[in-house]
Amino acid sequence: MMTSIGLLFDLNQLNEEQQKKFQIVYDELKPKFTSYLDYKLNLPLKTPLNREEEENEWHYELHRFLRARKWNVEHTIKSLHEFLQWRIDNQVDSILEDEVVIQRTELLRKILPNVNHGYTKDDRPLYIEKSGIIYVDKILSEFTTEQLLQCHIYSLELNCQRAKERSRQIGKHVESFTIVSDLQGCNMNIRKIFAPYKQSLYVDNNYYPERLGQMIFINPPSVFPVLWSIVKHWLDPVTKTKIIVVKKGPEAINTLLQYIDSDQLPIEYGGSCQSCPNAPNCISVYDWSKDCISENSEKK
Repeated sequence: MMTSIGLLFDLNQLNEEQQKKFQIVYDELKPKFTSYLDYKLNLPLKTPLNREEEENEWHYELHRFLRARKWNVEHTIKSLHEFLQWRIDNQVDSILEDEVVIQRTELLRKILPNVNHGYTKDDRPLYIEKSGIIYVDKILSEFTTEQLLQCHIYSLELNCQRAKERSRQIGKHVESFTIVSDLQGCNMNIRKIFAPYKQSLYVDNNYYPERLGQMIFINPPSVFPVLWSIVKHWLDPVTKTKIIVVKKGPEAINTLLQYIDSDQLPIEYGGSCQSCPNAPNCISVYDWSKDCISENSEKK
């Protein structure tokens, strides 16, 4: 049922055993969630929250965690307790309005070009990143690991918000998003930021389960197998099934167009987007030479 707060969670989509487990988790966590919701509703946010909508979203959150924890009630309850406390301790519910984090995220976008860009054919919010031209040394000099994680959480929260807004627009529930990572130009130097990357995966797995719908790597360089041999061990088995690696050339464009309509893709990736402020160059690539920084020295 579609309402002004989005699509209401339908318990009947679950089988009888799942409904029982859902109810056990819901009842066990009710006091904790009520306390958390009171905290959240009292935050001094520019955008007011709706209690009914928050409670509806909580049902979807329970369902995601139950799926991620293979319907193990004990593990789900423990994970959700930690999840709620983590959000309070890290002020996650106000991060989208945190000016300091917003400014850091803008700086990071100059160092690691990326854009939130439309939706896939499945209506998932689309995030595209030029991972291969990241200025690794610049990241390490400008950010602490904690600050990088804050930027990562900001991005996750933004895409969760985009999914919620999309749900209202189209009248069906959307809860996951798609990431396209362009690895053109990537080299072994990227290993220097593997430690914070591993921590970001921990955040994904523990606090945003079932949010990744798909991840598409395009233009993998010759060093990709070496890098992948390291990273793959950090990934959840279910997450691995959502990853597609596409070789350079026409295959990359064909694969992207298989999942994403042309008007939702930048022209450089075979799309026809004309709606971005920067179109046809939808992903801004900052010219660091303006700041007297040599690209070659950064990428050594």
